[in-house]
Amino acid sequence: MRKIKFTVDSNLEDVALIGTAINHLCLTYFSQEIIDAYSVELCVIEAANNCVKHAYKNEAGNLIEVILAFNTEKLEIEISDYGTSIPKFNNNPTLTFDPNKIETLPEGGMGLFLIFSIMDKVSYTTQKGKNTLTFFKDLKK
Repeated sequence: MRKIKFTVDSNLEDVALIGTAINHLCLTYFSQEIIDAYSVELCVIEAANNCVKHAYKNEAGNLIEVILAFNTEKLEIEISDYGTSIPKFNNNPTLTFDPNKIETLPEGGMGLFLIFSIMDKVSYTTQKGKNTLTFFKDLKK
């Protein structure tokens, strides 16, 4: 597998840089028929935003690691932080709201819902102070 690792500071401007880099890498290595680069970018941005907002409580100066690994069969992305872990990781996030009433749209929880909706497999681990969200996309479809 080819592997690329990024490390950025825990601020939202750097999250945008990661998203742009992932998008361009996907557009370079995969055709639109194989993978939607913008959907992958969205997943990475949502996960990294969660690191900034929840793991690091919007405090800059902390590390976010992103590893993109791929071959002709699969794409694997790991987003890691060293902050507060997700207390109860839900393997089946849902959104409950009335689409006719904008005020019922939830203020949080959409990022993981989108990641689970777009990717084929998602996992979360915490080990020795390192929290890692990993998601996979099958490229053989």
